[in-house]
Amino acid sequence: MTEPQQEKFVLSVVLGTCNRLSLLKQCIESIIAETSVPTCIFVTDAGSTDGTIAYLRGIASDRISTIFLGEKVGQARAYNEVFGQVTTPYVCWLSDDNVIVNGGLDTGVRVLEENPSVGMVGLKVKDVEGPFASEAYVGGVSEIGILNVNQGLLRTHLLKSLGGFSEEFGDYGIDPDLTARVLFSGHSIVYTKKIAIHHYRDWGQAEALAAQMEKQKRYKALYMDKYGDMAPRGKLWRLRRLSGFGIRKIGMKLAKRIDSRYIAHLSRDWFNILISRYIGIFDHLRHLGKDFHLYQSADRAREQEGR
Repeated sequence: MTEPQQEKFVLSVVLGTCNRLSLLKQCIESIIAETSVPTCIFVTDAGSTDGTIAYLRGIASDRISTIFLGEKVGQARAYNEVFGQVTTPYVCWLSDDNVIVNGGLDTGVRVLEENPSVGMVGLKVKDVEGPFASEAYVGGVSEIGILNVNQGLLRTHLLKSLGGFSEEFGDYGIDPDLTARVLFSGHSIVYTKKIAIHHYRDWGQAEALAAQMEKQKRYKALYMDKYGDMAPRGKLWRLRRLSGFGIRKIGMKLAKRIDSRYIAHLSRDWFNILISRYIGIFDHLRHLGKDFHLYQSADRAREQEGR
């Protein structure tokens, strides 16, 4: 197996796969086509039998390497085993059903290089299939008021200092947990303004979606066990949440009626601002002309949690 010569690269992309060859191909092709920053790719395979292994061996180079696990060990453990090998300044985690668009990885690296206080960049994701395809972009605010990063790009030394993904979550909940730990460790988090990733996962039939929801219930319970004492309370918080949900509902209806992508994005942005505890109300004005917005402030987190 050819190992990437990481001294040549600025960014490492880590992604996992198992028996989804067509999705994996378009993911890797999009990384190469959409990224000018010197980038190496690590793929962790959980025992594919659909031709994926032959494909990965065929494209192996000083830029693309595969870790053949041979079995499913959970996303957290699979990614962590690769993170331990990464030595580039920046690292990104993706799924094999992601497609990079709008030079998303270049944007993420640029934001980190130009903004030392930012620890992680949320790569804005748009579902193109499944039950959430009508949303302007995905990314929910957790019960404690943190805007979750579904797919992120961050400083490698920060990821390693935090120990990577928390393996107690297994497959689900690893991203909101990491988002919380980055923020509470004193590093701000931002989102790209442009969509950086198209998500092609087909959630399948109702039974598959129900199973997914059950797994999400488990990780939410673990998340609240860990961070529940930080959950906000009070009338002002409830009012902000109600306002956020109202704006989102009205914005979605208006965007659909006049077929406006701008309105859809704007209403989703304001929803996130209003129901998050760590994004300033003047976020849009503060970040005019920049590649990023939805700035979750580490200083605001320290103030609100008495840190």
